[in-house]
This record gives sequence, C-alpha cells and structure tokens, in this order.
Amino acid sequence: MKKMLKATALLAGVSALSYAGRAVLIEGRSVGSRLAEDIIRIVNFDLEDVDAEMLAKNFKENRKEYRIPEGIMRSEIEHFQEAGMKVYRMRPRHKRGARRVLYLHGGGYIHQPSLFHWLFLDRMVQDTGLEFIVPIYPKTPEHSFEKAYSAVAALYQKLLADSSEPLVLMGDSAGGGLAIGFSQWLSEEGLPMPKGIIVISPWLDVTMEHPEIAKYAKLDPMLKTENLKVIGRIWAGNHDPAHYRVSPINGPIEGLPKLYMFVGEREICLPDTRKFAGMLKAAGVDHEYYEYPMMNHVFPQYPIPEGANARRKMRTILELLE
Repeated sequence: MKKMLKATALLAGVSALSYAGRAVLIEGRSVGSRLAEDIIRIVNFDLEDVDAEMLAKNFKENRKEYRIPEGIMRSEIEHFQEAGMKVYRMRPRHKRGARRVLYLHGGGYIHQPSLFHWLFLDRMVQDTGLEFIVPIYPKTPEHSFEKAYSAVAALYQKLLADSSEPLVLMGDSAGGGLAIGFSQWLSEEGLPMPKGIIVISPWLDVTMEHPEIAKYAKLDPMLKTENLKVIGRIWAGNHDPAHYRVSPINGPIEGLPKLYMFVGEREICLPDTRKFAGMLKAAGVDHEYYEYPMMNHVFPQYPIPEGANARRKMRTILELLE
C-alpha cells in the first residue's frame, strides 16, 4: 500500500511538473494563468444560451437590490442612490489621493458585478490610494443602453459638481465599451471630458462582425459569440446595434482624452481592440495599447502574475493622471 501511495504521489508530482513546464517553457505564461484558463473552461463547459428562460431569470435577478460581499474588503465602502441606481463608493482606509475613478463594471450588459470585480477593485483602491465610484447601472433585458447612458450621465454630472477635479473613467469588458462610448457622447455634447480612460478587454462592437472573431472564439474559455450577438441586439433597443453608443468602435475618436487599453491574446475582444488601436494611431489620438500574450478576457482581475503585472501598470498610469 505504501509503495502504491508513493507511486501515486510521484506520478502526481511528475504530472504537475509537466503541466508547469508546458505553461512556462512552451506557452510562455505562468502556471497560475494556465490553471485559471482551465478552471474557467470547466466552469463554462455547459454555458447556458441566451434564450427566453435565461433572459427572464436575469430580468428578475437584476431587479433585486444588489449587495456586495463587504466582509472580504479592506476598503471603506458606502453607497448612495443616483438616477435610480445604487452607487458604491470605495475609499482606502488611510492614504487618500485627490483623483477619483468612475468604474463601469463588465458583465455583458446583463450580469451584475462578480466577486472578481470587487476583489480587483479593492486591490486597486488599496494600491493607488484613490477613491473608486462604482454604479450598478441599468441592464438588459429590462433596459437598453439609453437608460444606462442617462443614469451614468446624471452620476457623472453629480460627481463633477462635487469637485472641480476631472474624473478618470475605467471599465472592463462591456463596461469598457460603455466607458469609451460614454466619452464619445460627452465629446459630441461638448461636456467636460474625463482626465483619462483605462479599459480592460473592451467590448467595442456588439455586432461581432470582425472576420477574425471566429478564430479567437476557439481560444476564449469565457465568452460565446452567439450569446453576445443576442445580448447586443437587446441592449441596442430600437437603435441600430452599430450605433456608436452601443458599438463605440464606430464612434468619433478625435477629442477623446488619452486612452489606455489592456487586452489578452486569447479572447474574442482582441480583433476589435487591435482594430480600434490602429484607428487611434492612424488618427493621431494619444493612447497606449497593452496586449498580453496567452492571456484571457479581463485577466487583470485574476490572482495570477500577469494580472498583477497589469495592475501595477494601471497603478502607474493612475499616478501619472493624479
């Protein structure tokens, strides 16, 4: 029996070393990132389709009062109401900077923030010493982008009225797309612009028409193209899904503040993010583009070395914007 246990342990160790060796030597990534991708793939193995049942479930879920898992946070947290939405304010307990960050969370315009969002935001608050404001903005299937824009605009104006300091706008995935589209709308309306925009894996085109998306859909363990197309059409409401406030890749880019984009190599948001970066470069719009090899969707939120690297870069950017 002892020999069998030793043999089993040896085989497990060899398997682990082989797994680690492949991740580091062949794939050029951390073991943690490879493990995270495998876990995501397993969890999403039977990812439900966006059908009437799923939409009804999310409709009901999104009507509940949202509560964050405050017990695991180091930040000071309070909330208030603005334009019918709950808004969380997160502050560091000690050192505080003057700049504030308005953060628009991802979730495909249909899901509320996940635990990973709050752990990420808590780290950012502690690492930067800045205040983060996080609205639980209106979502589909009950609401379209128009309701969300109206609510976020009201919050944005309130925050500007509270302080003369311009905000930094941040967002991930759908929230990244919303951050860019909202800034384009501010520019067109002649309203005060953010100090800068930082986005992670932004969803830039809800039509998902880029010809290379099919290639990256095979690598992405989290997102399903057909689901996103359905949600995108609902989010657009009575408007064309290609409208820039829904698909900001089609919006005006001149006049935007400096834009910082983070994206992974193994996600379906990559083709449009690359395209958008190329558009910014061609137009001479100030921006910085960070593409991380072998990384998945919204990887900076994960407790992996590559995620920590991206978070350090974001902290440096926020210090420069301070």
